Amino acid sequence: MQDDVYTRDQMRELRIMTQDYALNMKEGSFPARLDLKAEGHSGMLRVFFTFDDGKKIVSPVYWWKRYLGFYEIPVGSKVLLTYTRCSQGVFLTEVKQL
Repeated sequence: MQDDVYTRDQMRELRIMTQDYALNMKEGSFPARLDLKAEGHSGMLRVFFTFDDGKKIVSPVYWWKRYLGFYEIPVGSKVLLTYTRCSQGVFLTEVKQL
Protein backbone atom coordinates (compact mmCIF):
# COMPACT_ATOMS: atom_id res chain seq x y z
CA MET A 1 0.00 0.00 0.00
CA GLN A 2 1.06 3.55 -0.62
CA ASP A 3 1.29 6.12 2.11
CA ASP A 4 -1.83 7.89 0.84
CA VAL A 5 -5.34 8.40 2.06
CA TYR A 6 -7.37 6.50 -0.50
CA THR A 7 -10.72 7.73 -1.74
CA ARG A 8 -13.62 5.31 -2.06
CA ASP A 9 -13.26 5.47 -5.85
CA GLN A 10 -9.54 4.64 -5.67
CA MET A 11 -10.24 1.69 -3.40
CA ARG A 12 -12.77 0.33 -5.94
CA GLU A 13 -10.45 0.99 -8.90
CA LEU A 14 -7.48 -0.67 -7.18
CA ARG A 15 -9.66 -3.47 -5.80
CA ILE A 16 -8.47 -2.87 -2.25
CA MET A 17 -10.50 -5.32 -0.19
CA THR A 18 -11.20 -4.60 3.46
CA GLN A 19 -13.81 -7.24 4.31
CA ASP A 20 -11.37 -8.99 6.68
CA TYR A 21 -11.29 -5.93 8.96
CA ALA A 22 -13.74 -5.58 11.87
CA LEU A 23 -14.41 -3.02 14.58
CA ASN A 24 -12.59 -3.47 17.87
CA MET A 25 -15.07 -3.96 20.72
CA LYS A 26 -12.56 -4.25 23.60
CA GLU A 27 -11.21 -1.50 25.83
CA GLY A 28 -7.50 -1.25 26.35
CA SER A 29 -4.22 -0.52 24.64
CA PHE A 30 -3.07 -2.63 21.71
CA PRO A 31 0.15 -2.61 19.67
CA ALA A 32 -0.52 -2.70 15.94
CA ARG A 33 0.76 -1.87 12.45
CA LEU A 34 -1.00 0.81 10.39
CA ASP A 35 -2.06 -0.93 7.16
CA LEU A 36 -4.17 1.61 5.27
CA LYS A 37 -5.84 5.02 5.48
CA ALA A 38 -9.04 5.77 3.58
CA GLU A 39 -11.67 8.45 3.41
CA GLY A 40 -14.96 7.79 5.11
CA HIS A 41 -18.01 9.98 4.96
CA SER A 42 -17.60 13.71 5.46
CA GLY A 43 -15.39 14.51 8.46
CA MET A 44 -14.27 10.92 9.01
CA LEU A 45 -11.10 8.99 8.21
CA ARG A 46 -11.04 5.18 8.28
CA VAL A 47 -7.80 3.63 9.54
CA PHE A 48 -6.98 -0.05 9.13
CA PHE A 49 -4.63 -1.99 11.41
CA THR A 50 -3.21 -5.42 12.03
CA PHE A 51 -2.90 -5.96 15.77
CA ASP A 52 0.15 -7.84 17.02
CA ASP A 53 -2.10 -10.87 17.70
CA GLY A 54 -3.10 -10.92 14.00
CA LYS A 55 -6.58 -9.35 14.31
CA LYS A 56 -7.47 -6.99 11.49
CA ILE A 57 -9.23 -3.90 12.82
CA VAL A 58 -10.79 -0.81 11.23
CA SER A 59 -11.46 2.32 13.26
CA PRO A 60 -13.14 5.59 12.35
CA VAL A 61 -11.47 8.81 13.48
CA TYR A 62 -13.10 12.22 13.23
CA TRP A 63 -12.17 15.80 12.45
CA TRP A 64 -13.10 17.08 15.92
CA LYS A 65 -10.38 14.80 17.34
CA ARG A 66 -7.98 16.14 14.68
CA TYR A 67 -8.05 12.65 13.16
CA LEU A 68 -5.80 11.62 16.08
CA GLY A 69 -2.81 12.67 13.96
CA PHE A 70 -3.15 9.85 11.43
CA TYR A 71 -2.50 12.14 8.47
CA GLU A 72 1.07 12.49 9.77
CA ILE A 73 1.67 8.79 10.57
CA PRO A 74 3.06 6.78 7.64
CA VAL A 75 1.43 3.53 6.56
CA GLY A 76 3.47 0.62 7.89
CA SER A 77 4.20 2.36 11.20
CA LYS A 78 4.01 0.52 14.50
CA VAL A 79 1.54 2.22 16.82
CA LEU A 80 0.04 1.77 20.26
CA LEU A 81 -3.72 2.24 20.09
CA THR A 82 -5.93 3.03 23.08
CA TYR A 83 -9.63 2.21 22.93
CA THR A 84 -12.02 3.65 25.50
CA ARG A 85 -15.63 2.74 26.29
CA CYS A 86 -18.29 5.45 26.23
CA SER A 87 -22.09 5.34 26.17
CA GLN A 88 -22.16 4.63 22.38
CA GLY A 89 -19.55 1.84 22.42
CA VAL A 90 -15.77 1.46 22.29
CA PHE A 91 -13.79 4.03 20.32
CA LEU A 92 -10.18 4.71 19.41
CA THR A 93 -9.20 7.65 21.62
CA GLU A 94 -5.39 7.80 21.50
CA VAL A 95 -2.52 6.73 19.27
CA LYS A 96 1.22 6.76 19.89
CA GLN A 97 3.68 6.06 17.11
CA LEU A 98 6.29 3.57 18.32
